[in-house]
Amino acid sequence: MREGFGPGLYWNKLSKKDCERLAREPDTPLWLRVYFAAQWRLNQIGHAEFQSGELAGVLAKKGGKPLTEGSVSNAVARAKEKGLINDESNARCLVLSHHHARTEKGSQSCSQHNARVWRPRMTTPSRDT
Repeated sequence: MREGFGPGLYWNKLSKKDCERLAREPDTPLWLRVYFAAQWRLNQIGHAEFQSGELAGVLAKKGGKPLTEGSVSNAVARAKEKGLINDESNARCLVLSHHHARTEKGSQSCSQHNARVWRPRMTTPSRDT
C-alpha cells in the first residue's frame, strides 16, 4: 500500500533501532542526536516521551557521562532552530510535525503535553425520538 503526506509527497521508512544507535552516538552533533531520539521514540501522535533525566543519558558523552540539564536544553533548542522538532518540544517530550513523520506503533497520548488522539464520542439514539 502506498501512503503519502499529500500530493507528490511520500513516505520514507527509518529503522527505529538505527535511530536509537544514532541518538546515542557521541561523535554526532547533539542537535542531530535529538532528532534521532525523537524518531526512535515517536508515538502515533508525533510525540517522543522520555522519563525525567532519561534524554540526558541517551545523549551521554563519550564514556557514558550524561549531559547536564543545560546541555540537553541547548541541544533541544538547536534542534528547534533547525526545524527538526516542534517548538513545544522539551527534554521530557520531543515533538515531530505530522507532515514530517508518522508511525503506527506506540501510544496515542502524551502525558507531558496532555495530548491524545481525538476520537468522536459514540452516542446512542435517544428513546424519546
